[in-house]
Amino acid sequence: MKRYTLENHEIQIEFLAMGGCITKIINKKTKTNYVLSYDDLWHYCTNPYFFGAIIGRNAGRTFPAYYLSHKKDSILLDKNEKGNHLHGGAAGFHLREFRIFKKNLTTYELRLDNDSGPYERMAIKISYRIEKNVFTIEIEGEAEVPTVCNLTNHAYFNLDREKRTIEDHLLKMADAKLQLIDEQFIPTGEYIDFQSCTRYQKFDFTTEKRIGEAFDSEEDLSKICSGGIDLGYCFKKRNQHPLISLSNRARTNWLHIRSNQECAVIYTLNKIAEQNLVSGSPVQKHQGITFEMQRRPNYVHELADYLDKNYYSITEYIIE
Repeated sequence: MKRYTLENHEIQIEFLAMGGCITKIINKKTKTNYVLSYDDLWHYCTNPYFFGAIIGRNAGRTFPAYYLSHKKDSILLDKNEKGNHLHGGAAGFHLREFRIFKKNLTTYELRLDNDSGPYERMAIKISYRIEKNVFTIEIEGEAEVPTVCNLTNHAYFNLDREKRTIEDHLLKMADAKLQLIDEQFIPTGEYIDFQSCTRYQKFDFTTEKRIGEAFDSEEDLSKICSGGIDLGYCFKKRNQHPLISLSNRARTNWLHIRSNQECAVIYTLNKIAEQNLVSGSPVQKHQGITFEMQRRPNYVHELADYLDKNYYSITEYIIE
């Protein structure tokens, strides 16, 4: 399985054509790979945890598993998580082989020229590029008719591999409302403003705190999330920068995220099934944290304006 590399004197990025999966984001200053990756690259052919992958055509969970097209036809979606449509279904982008083009020394382009499946046809173009200590993922979609498109990257970050989990990592987020979910992980339509509600303060990271404080709470939301985080945070203002800041406990490694997306779905690898090897050891609970920058989960059943002919997303990862 071929690996592609972008590199300068500050950072190194490595990825695969399969799913556009990112296998390395290396901070050269501290010689730390910020992302989890399988020891055996062939695990990316199944990738049950979506390690490093581009997720699409519709990230997150959709329930009921359909949407109404621009003609008001009901388009049925693959039910690959009980009754939910999750991350584009069983044949989502995480298992697609992208066409790869090297544009220059700092940019690769990944393409799916006529993606469809149950969706209307759309051409997808993704740019991976670096400049100094910034890794940028820019995504463009173009369709002849309005369609569904909501793409994200699913890299799991761990800035201190010696600790094995991210419980002691420090997280700070821009002001956001928490999207509540039911026991099937489906948004209820209710959003919590942390400034006016104290019930879910363990999930409030508007002030920097240790991620593990949100784990194993007696709160019902913690039990739904299997003792971790699996929730959408909808930003009140998209021009807040950075939207997310993460560091290891020693503050020797930092990640800052900027994005034009309205929501970050945060997941802390709470449910472990297959024991694939990562960094020489089996995957374990809370080993990484992913920030899925995207439209809010289940938006096709929540928002009136959910179809696009032209899709655009840009997310920047600042490595310090």
